[in-house]
Amino acid sequence: MRLKNVPLKPKLVIFIVVGVFLILAVSTAVIIGTVTSQEEKLAYEKSIEMAGNYANQFDAQMEANQAIARTLACTMAEYGSQDREEAMSIIKRILNENPQLIGVYLGYEPDAFDGRDKNYINAPGHDSTGRFVPYCNKINGPVIIEPLVHYDSSDYYQLPKTTGKDTLTEPYFYEGIFMVSYDSPIFKNGEFAGIAGVDVPLEYVDEVASSIRTFDTGYAFMVSNTGIFLSHPTQKNWIGEKSLSDFDVEEIKNAASDIREGIGGHVEIKDPITGKTVIMFYEPVKTGDFSFVLVVPKEEMLAGVKDLRDRLLIISAISILFMAALAHMIARSITRPIDDIVDDFKNIAQEAVKGKLDVRANTDVEVDFQEIPTGLNEILKAVVVPVRETIRVTNALAKGELKERVNVDVQGEFRELGDTLDKFSETLNMIIDDSNAVLTAFQNYDFKREISVHGQGDFKLLTDGIEETRRVLDLITMQRRVAEKALLDYAMELEHSNKLKEEMERVINNSPVIVFLWKYEPGWPAEFVSENVSLLGYEVEDFISKRVFYENIIHPEDLQKIQEELARNVESGCNLYNSEYRVLTRSGEVRWVDERTFIHRDERCEVHLQGVILDVTEHKKAEEALLQIEEIHKKEIHHRIKNNLQVISTLLYLESGNFSDEKVIEAFIESQHRVKSMALVHEKLYQSEDMVSVDFADYIKDLSDYLFHSYSVGDGNVSLRLDIENIFLGMDTAVPLGIIINELVSNSLKHAFSKGEDGEICIRLHRNERGNLYTENYNNAEAKVAMSEKTDFNGISRLQEDKKAEDRKAEDRLTLIVRDNGRGFPEGLDFRDTDSLGLQLVTALVDQINGSIELDTSRGTGFKIIFQELKYKTRV
Repeated sequence: MRLKNVPLKPKLVIFIVVGVFLILAVSTAVIIGTVTSQEEKLAYEKSIEMAGNYANQFDAQMEANQAIARTLACTMAEYGSQDREEAMSIIKRILNENPQLIGVYLGYEPDAFDGRDKNYINAPGHDSTGRFVPYCNKINGPVIIEPLVHYDSSDYYQLPKTTGKDTLTEPYFYEGIFMVSYDSPIFKNGEFAGIAGVDVPLEYVDEVASSIRTFDTGYAFMVSNTGIFLSHPTQKNWIGEKSLSDFDVEEIKNAASDIREGIGGHVEIKDPITGKTVIMFYEPVKTGDFSFVLVVPKEEMLAGVKDLRDRLLIISAISILFMAALAHMIARSITRPIDDIVDDFKNIAQEAVKGKLDVRANTDVEVDFQEIPTGLNEILKAVVVPVRETIRVTNALAKGELKERVNVDVQGEFRELGDTLDKFSETLNMIIDDSNAVLTAFQNYDFKREISVHGQGDFKLLTDGIEETRRVLDLITMQRRVAEKALLDYAMELEHSNKLKEEMERVINNSPVIVFLWKYEPGWPAEFVSENVSLLGYEVEDFISKRVFYENIIHPEDLQKIQEELARNVESGCNLYNSEYRVLTRSGEVRWVDERTFIHRDERCEVHLQGVILDVTEHKKAEEALLQIEEIHKKEIHHRIKNNLQVISTLLYLESGNFSDEKVIEAFIESQHRVKSMALVHEKLYQSEDMVSVDFADYIKDLSDYLFHSYSVGDGNVSLRLDIENIFLGMDTAVPLGIIINELVSNSLKHAFSKGEDGEICIRLHRNERGNLYTENYNNAEAKVAMSEKTDFNGISRLQEDKKAEDRKAEDRLTLIVRDNGRGFPEGLDFRDTDSLGLQLVTALVDQINGSIELDTSRGTGFKIIFQELKYKTRV
């Protein structure tokens, strides 16, 4: 059937419905494809994010357990008490304070703890070798301490020893419990001394992972880096026994390979348990190289995508039906007036054929078609005019010259009249159809349909006007869509910003950190303060209303320091700095805070301050308590050493009573004096304020009094003269110097004077001494003689004077002179090469303190020692 034989109404319906169907079908397919693809991508991303979050949670828990082992190792590396019972109490306390642990232990190399392994063979926490290897655990319920086993071959000990790094073992069964061990090496003086470790049962991993549910039937489990199951919600017999590599599925094997490499990802498989198609997401737990695995049924994960696709298809079908009905209405609205006009024309034609030219067309039609019957009536009027005049008029009408009128009353040439009227009708019909098509597109908000038939004359004004209107409406529509999209994007961005702001405020207000925004003005008025300022007893309104300025809450003693520190950092261009100071709460309580201050400068160079404040009062209290404990500990150490040395001195005294040989008794007494000189140093340290240095002037006086009393010269003819500056020495110098003085004074008391003979022993100690051996101020005749002898001595010993001149260049030198005016040192005897244990000790100890010693026998016996105080790093 030819298309031109089809009525206009069916053609309009067919063309409109088919066109709309094609447009909707294509657009619906694109929309469904795009939306479902995005929804599917979001479903995958949500599952990956969920798996990553759970993996991070487990990673944080395992990192915390590793930190316990690392902290215990650091503590034992600095532990100096060497008390095994105390060390076992420490690991027992750690086990009780951390309920997630099942065991805490220490393992030391032979004699690495205190060198006394042989005294602890088979003691609690020790094995048959006596090594200190306590294992505190609650595997069987109550907390017990037993020795470690298999440490010579097991990874938990050998890996930290070999690598020197923290170690996390592969999961293993021990006494029926599935667990892992976190171990850290202990180093002392750079050498490996042992390990510290904790055991963590993996029951809680199975409980937590098995309780996780996603969508309707999704579940989760964990595996080690080798793929061994650490948990499973249903297959408990797989835990510790089965590996991912045991499944004969290529995708699962690929996932196991990724897990060994610490790589996250996902694979689509058929679940060996349920038989459903699932997506298996796996994410690494970095601490321990474990992996968290999330199994989600694909059908459940993509259920939302399927539902969305079905709804879009239904909407598209409804749209097509609606457009079909609308097309029918449009076609009917267009063809009905045309049919009426056609019928009217047919009647007029029939009447005209009969010669009844007075018949007129009905003008009561649709406004868009009123021109047609009106024009026909005008033509009918013109029929009575000569044919040629009628042709001219109708041609003018065809050109759009509607003001042209018939002014000649003639007859004839009806044929040309008919042709002219046909041409007029055809042109007018084309314009109306094209215009109606454009207007119909307007009704459907389609402003892309252009005018294809352009009239001439007045008709051109009509068609051009419609085209111009279409262009304006098209432009307005495009601008409106752009504006709507921009408004929608802005609304979404604003909503996101508001949510983010609310979330940040909630995080800050629930944290111990207080946030301030200040103006860099006197008093530091606050522009913003977080609600958790209530931790200090204040309200936000106190600061915002300017009733309270920030400087009002700073402790008065710290205020000037904070002001100067802030001004200095602002002037130097600094953007960030930290400070620690005290603040006052509303109730007047003093609290220590740590502040991180951010300095912002805007384009006008105005300064704004942002402060993040954390209460560190408890930390400060803990530091003070530790310092007090350390001071008490040091005092106790020196007190115990002094007591032990006194006990040794007493034992030497008592033991000397078992011998009758004078030389043996004398050796015991000399040893007793040496021990007493060392005990006296520790007594002075115990009495000192800083526990570091000894008041050596006071020490020499007490030591000399003790020696004079011991040799029974307290009321004799030998006197003691002290010329000592107020000097404080550290223990590393005080101990050897005290033994030197003990030996030299003891030698003078024993050998310099005969019984009943008068004499004097002089001890002189000065810093930066510039004189020589006899530069002393005496108040008697003997002093004057000594000074004259000094001049002779200087003239003879020119080489020694040159050496002294070089020594005087060194800063902070000390000079010790021990001299007596007795019978003198035996001639020909080299004090550096003698059988006397006392002089051997003197020369050895002088070398130990990096000093030099000189002997003068010009008058009596005098020893001069020049040395510098030993400066060692503080021992921790």
